[in-house]
Amino acid sequence: MMLTESIASRNIDSDIRRLVDQPYVEGKGLSCACPSVPSTIFQEDPIEPKTGIKFPAFLEDDSSPSAAVLVGIGFKGMRVMRVKNLNLYAFGLYMQPTSIREKLGSKYGSFPTDKLMENPDFYSDLLRENLDMRVRLVVNYNGLSVGAVRDVFEKSLGLRLQKINPNTDFHCLKTFGSHFTEDIAIPSGTKIDFCQTADGKLITEIDGKQIGAVQSKDLCKAFFDMYIGDSPVSLEAKKVVAQNVAGLIGRR
Repeated sequence: MMLTESIASRNIDSDIRRLVDQPYVEGKGLSCACPSVPSTIFQEDPIEPKTGIKFPAFLEDDSSPSAAVLVGIGFKGMRVMRVKNLNLYAFGLYMQPTSIREKLGSKYGSFPTDKLMENPDFYSDLLRENLDMRVRLVVNYNGLSVGAVRDVFEKSLGLRLQKINPNTDFHCLKTFGSHFTEDIAIPSGTKIDFCQTADGKLITEIDGKQIGAVQSKDLCKAFFDMYIGDSPVSLEAKKVVAQNVAGLIGRR
C-alpha cells in the first residue's frame, strides 16, 4: 500500500472511532434509509438500499414458532472530511413473534400502529421485557477494523449504561470489549450478530461463530437502546421496527 493510502486509511479508522452514537441528521449522510414494508413482517428477503446488502426475512425455518423474524433494516454511515460518504455497515433487527405477543400483546394489542410508532412507553417496554432479540450487522466498508468497532461500541454503551443504571457493574462492558481481539478480521460481508436472550445474556457471534457472552440485563438494554431507544442509529429504522412489531402483536 502506498504511504498516502496508508495515512488515509488510518485517518478514516480514527474518524470511525470518533463516530459514536450519532443519530440520523437530515441531509448529513449519517443515517439509514428503509424501504416501505408491510405492517407485519417482510414478505421476502429485503435489500438495504444504501449498501445493497440483503437480509433474510427469517433466521430459521419460518414454520417454527421460535423463528426470529426481521422487523427492520438500516445502515450506519459517516462523512469523511465533508467530501466522501462511507456506508460502514448495514443492520437488521430480529425478534420472535411468540415472545412479543406473550409479553406485550395484552398491553398493546388494541393500539393502532401509528399510535405505537409515536409512543415512548412502547419502545421502553421492548427494551424492558427481556425479549429474545438479535441485531445482525453486515460489514460494508472494507477498511473497517475490529478495534474501531470495539472502541465505538464501548464508548456508546458506556454512556447508555450510565443513563440506564448509574450503579451497574461496568465490568460487563470490559468483558464485552475483550471479545473483539485484534486478530479478528472483518472484511466486507462479515456478519456480526448480537443476540439477547430472555434471561439477560448478550451473545456475540462473527460469521456464525460465538466469540463471547456476557450475563448482564443492563448491557443488553444498553445495546438494543442504540437501535430502538433514544437517539438511535437510525430514527427511520426505529419507526419501521415499531410498525412491524405492532403488526406482529396484532397477528393471530
